[in-house]
Amino acid sequence: MKRVVSAAIAISLALGASACLAQHQLSAQFFGVSTVSVSDGEHTVMTDGFFSRPDYLRLVLGVSPNEGRINKALAAGKITSLDALLVAHSHHDHAMDAGVVAKKTGAIVIGTRSVANIAVGSGLPASRTKTVVGGETIELGKFKVHVVSSPHAAYPVFSGEITSPLKTPSGIVKYKEGGNFSYLIQHPQGRVLVHASANYRPGMYSGMRADVVFLGIGLLGKQSDAFIRDYWQEVVQTTGAKIVVPVHWDDFTVSLDRPLRATGPLFDKVKEALAAIGELAAADGVEVRMLSQFQAVQMPAPR
Repeated sequence: MKRVVSAAIAISLALGASACLAQHQLSAQFFGVSTVSVSDGEHTVMTDGFFSRPDYLRLVLGVSPNEGRINKALAAGKITSLDALLVAHSHHDHAMDAGVVAKKTGAIVIGTRSVANIAVGSGLPASRTKTVVGGETIELGKFKVHVVSSPHAAYPVFSGEITSPLKTPSGIVKYKEGGNFSYLIQHPQGRVLVHASANYRPGMYSGMRADVVFLGIGLLGKQSDAFIRDYWQEVVQTTGAKIVVPVHWDDFTVSLDRPLRATGPLFDKVKEALAAIGELAAADGVEVRMLSQFQAVQMPAPR
């Protein structure tokens, strides 16, 4: 079974590599970690917007947004403007670049109060931030963004809130979690769910549908088989998605100039997580599509 799953994932990777963005067709582009842009050719929203990816030395000494890397990533992804940045939570690998990216693209930053304080600390006016608590629906062009309160992945670190504007450079311990969200991005051409953290709350997606789920698998491989099955059921089976794109599997200290590589076994068990969701996907007829940076998936034909 695992050989079949591995072959299916390899085929999906090739399909993802050959996918191109058709003008005015809804597509979702992956940038590593859980940064995803969703565009219909007229309006674009993005989750997180994390491009700096500081190495381990910088993580120890203190991190700051790297404008050179941000500029290169936006150019590589052909991102010139954004309606909104939808930030999952305020750890550095999600929120650190949000204020700088917003300034460059005209976006508003949507997230917790902690996320807003990171953005304001980067020089973004507070008026360009929107604090949410979960349950909101935000309309942006033809998009309706549903904000879903979602537990952070197990083994939490740096809990708490950021209560004042965060200046950089700052140590990563100052990037406190601040609460966590998933985002269901609804459009007449399809629905994309970005579920960045590998955890769930029973019934959290009851009554919600998605065509594509960007599924966080960070630390999932360290969980029990029962937890993984329940996670899959709550996030994928409940929403009826037929395409799953794993996210938050890559080593976020590696620059986007280089190919994405899995987080090492000292910190995570990525191979185990992929094998587990591959078997669940095969049983449910769901395609697991692995994407590299700047690759996109287009919405499947309406069902």
